Amino acid sequence: MNLQDDTGGLIRRARPDTTPKEPSLDIDEAVREGYRFRRRKVVLAGGAATAGVAAVAAVLALSLNTFAPVQETEGGPELPAGGPFDFDPSLAGYPSPTSATWDDVQWDLDSAARSAFGDLAVDAGFLEADALDYERPSEAAIADAMEQWGVDRDEALSELGYQDLPLQFMPWHATGNSGQVYLRGYLARDGDEEAERSSFAITAMQPGGWTAEPGPTGDVAFPQHLISDEASWTDAAPEFTKDELDDGRILMVADHGCALEAAVVYPNGSALRSSWDLDCAGQGRAMSVEDLRTAMLAMPQFDYDTSELAPVGDLLDVPAGWAPDEAWESAAAADSQATFDAATAAIDAAHPGVELLDSQPSQLHFVDDTVRRGYAADYSMPFTDTEDHPVHAAVRYHLPGGWLPGLPPEGANAEPYLLDCAGDKDDVCETTEVDGRTVATRTFGVGESHSYWVMVYDPAGWAVAFDTTYAGVIEGYGLDEIIALAASLPAPVYDPAAYERD
Repeated sequence: MNLQDDTGGLIRRARPDTTPKEPSLDIDEAVREGYRFRRRKVVLAGGAATAGVAAVAAVLALSLNTFAPVQETEGGPELPAGGPFDFDPSLAGYPSPTSATWDDVQWDLDSAARSAFGDLAVDAGFLEADALDYERPSEAAIADAMEQWGVDRDEALSELGYQDLPLQFMPWHATGNSGQVYLRGYLARDGDEEAERSSFAITAMQPGGWTAEPGPTGDVAFPQHLISDEASWTDAAPEFTKDELDDGRILMVADHGCALEAAVVYPNGSALRSSWDLDCAGQGRAMSVEDLRTAMLAMPQFDYDTSELAPVGDLLDVPAGWAPDEAWESAAAADSQATFDAATAAIDAAHPGVELLDSQPSQLHFVDDTVRRGYAADYSMPFTDTEDHPVHAAVRYHLPGGWLPGLPPEGANAEPYLLDCAGDKDDVCETTEVDGRTVATRTFGVGESHSYWVMVYDPAGWAVAFDTTYAGVIEGYGLDEIIALAASLPAPVYDPAAYERD
């Protein structure tokens, strides 16, 4: 699944006779690259399970009408005043997400969304009538769960069943400018954990990193576009409307036929966007543009903590990544095999008896709807550590595209660099040169345990990583020897001419 709110992808997948294609995700690489988030921290957005027409009729008949009606006032809902920025927020962003959450406003968002979109989602066939019959656990229950299970607040809420529920907002982030900055906000969806894709996505966008100007969504553009008015998403251009309200809000709606999307921009620089997969494949869902407009305008403006929002400054020139292509992995299988035949020979020459456990082409984690291509393998080394555990190693070749060599500047986001050094404060990151090539290392040790990440960057544009962990001392397998081993690995087999990007 995509690791961000892929509104454009949702609409594209909503087209009739369209079969979604998912590029593979190297989970080990994603974790190693710094995406160490519990499910609570990373929101997965996308499309939906189907529901029959008869079921929707039953939903409409059973609607409880328990949600507060939209309160109409002259000029629209009262809007809190928002402070101005002394820089262009569209060309600004936030630091890399960490284990800390930014969900102080979540409960108010949940309540407002249920009032604004509850009836709409039920009446249109997106949710069952009783889907929103849940209550937030009391503070006492949360505290008891935290003490009983020794977990933090988010984990306690999960244990109490208050997670991934319909119209429940959770912290959301998206990369901007190839991961050099991040967008922040909160994302709510249909809460159907059994479905491959969510049927709708509602994102409360904090200021920063996006523009109200319509354009391609879900791609590498920075700032990102809130909404699309392009014909390429469907067979015909969407019916697009834009209204500037007297209270300073801007409302945009794009009707793609079997899908709708809308966005509201607020005076304080925040925004709300939503996308809905309608009756594109016989799901029995139906929603009018006018009803969606009413719901969008019923959501009030919220103030967010923008203390970490900062202009991006000088943008790094990152080589373009690759568009996800499921067929590439099969096409690259022979090149991957040839690469690791040669790599295994080099490792075996240094440590006779090494065993190649698994290897495959790999389209690594997503960055702005692009992937990094490479080859991944795992090895069993011919020795055990001082705790009598077998020693393993991972080798990852990175083909050109979507990354920069070396280490990120101190305090900067890991992206678009391959080696994450923003992790534990006890990690030590350094660079050196071996035979004219840059080598970056990240080392970590606790007691007798050692973890080594070694990345070798070749002037031809590719890189290779050698990662290993063990306890104690292994003769001939210390950091210096591992650096020399990584630097001895041969070039990957690939066609350099294939990487000719504009």
